[in-house]
Amino acid sequence: MFYAFPQSPAKSAQAGPGRTSRAAVAAADLASLLVPLSAADDALARLDERLRASPVRDGWIARADFTESCAALWAEGELVHLEDLVLNDAGMDARSPSHALTRACAYLNLRRKAFALDPRTQLSPTTLLRLAGRAAPAPSAEMPEDDESDTVTADDRDDRQDADLAAALAGLTAATKAAAGALERAGATPLALSKDAFVYDEQWDEAGRLAAWRHGVADIDDLPPLLGALTLAHSWRELEPIQRQGWLAPLLAALHLRRRGRAKAHLLCLHLGLRALRPKPGSAKTMRARLHQGLAIVEAAAREGLAQHDRLMLARQLLERKCKGRRASSNMPRLAELLISRPVATVPLIARELGVSQQAAQGLVAEIGPGLREITGRKRYRAWAVG
Repeated sequence: MFYAFPQSPAKSAQAGPGRTSRAAVAAADLASLLVPLSAADDALARLDERLRASPVRDGWIARADFTESCAALWAEGELVHLEDLVLNDAGMDARSPSHALTRACAYLNLRRKAFALDPRTQLSPTTLLRLAGRAAPAPSAEMPEDDESDTVTADDRDDRQDADLAAALAGLTAATKAAAGALERAGATPLALSKDAFVYDEQWDEAGRLAAWRHGVADIDDLPPLLGALTLAHSWRELEPIQRQGWLAPLLAALHLRRRGRAKAHLLCLHLGLRALRPKPGSAKTMRARLHQGLAIVEAAAREGLAQHDRLMLARQLLERKCKGRRASSNMPRLAELLISRPVATVPLIARELGVSQQAAQGLVAEIGPGLREITGRKRYRAWAVG
């Protein structure tokens, strides 16, 4: 269900909000979902609780962002090496970045931005526009800021968000037209403001699709968090309210779980669960089958996160032993922190982050010894990993 295969506009236009509403989930025979729902929810709760007070939580989150970004491109049929993504993020590319690597880096930055959002407003209309790369207008008297005050009822909040969405889209359209007019008056061609008709459908009604999507998931909070997240993601994939942004569905599902309090300490890596299960694309024909498959992906993602956390804790203990008895000015503790926070490390990267020469970095790597695992199999341009 989370495969990022593009859909045709005709198929997306035929999908209505009722297909993914609460009635659709009820029609999927909720009794048959109790066992997989319980297993997925249990695995997710154990992962979040373990990360909440874990000493390697920040390192786990940093690693999860890298691996999830590579898995997201894998779901689209692209291969991005983890080493290349780490070096690209550090501004130390070993070669010219490919288009797939650039997209993986954009997804990495998007996950970081999404995790830094306020859980109360991370699925608001203006936030969705920003996540989709649209510059939503600044709040004004006509477009009030998102507010989740406890004194506001759910109906009032929905009405206000509908008004916010309409104002945001109207403001965005007005700003685009104003900028285009200014360029035309200056004698310039507004190429950056016009959409390529070969790539984008000029008749795509984003405002109407966003309104239909929000209407279809209006009662999503009445569902269990996991079912609500899967329903939200499926609805976004089917309707694709913002053109060419269907790949946001897994990230929106993870944000919904965080907003509902099921994943407060992290953003669930759904693409990792997808890669672990490797379901056949299009195998889930009915809503019931999609929910079963989605719950299996969530459980696989949570179990993979637990396994990665256990490996990272063991690696931290081994590195702490190497740091015992060192002088206060030793760079070994800083190297240990770097190795925990990055999935792979190279000599130039270690030298840059620690502010030492490459010869000194090679000496530090040699001192750690068996605690590091060389992953390239080369004699030059080597990379190491722990865990």
